[in-house]
Amino acid sequence: MSPSSLKYYLYMKGLKIIINDKDVINIASDRVASIFINIGESRQNNYIHIGGLDSKSYHLTWLEKEIKIGDKIKVKVSEINEITPLKERIPSDRSELVNKYHMLEKELKERGLI
Repeated sequence: MSPSSLKYYLYMKGLKIIINDKDVINIASDRVASIFINIGESRQNNYIHIGGLDSKSYHLTWLEKEIKIGDKIKVKVSEINEITPLKERIPSDRSELVNKYHMLEKELKERGLI
């Protein structure tokens, strides 16, 4: 199933997200749709991730974006009849996740962070 095929789910419960009164993103999934907003002291920790997971355990991403002081994010629970096209749809692969974990662990050890 391609990312664009998700648009054929009509009138699903979902979320309508409006960022700074201009970017409108409609999300829905047959499993989980979510919004993560992270705020921290360093600039790289300030971002929004709009994504989810579908029934085939694919990770869905509509938006990953840096946010800053003054940004307005509106979220409305809605019946969604047209989903915003996905940025990416990635299969969950446990062995791939384990490999990524080991790669990141090695990198953090080399930097002296763990």
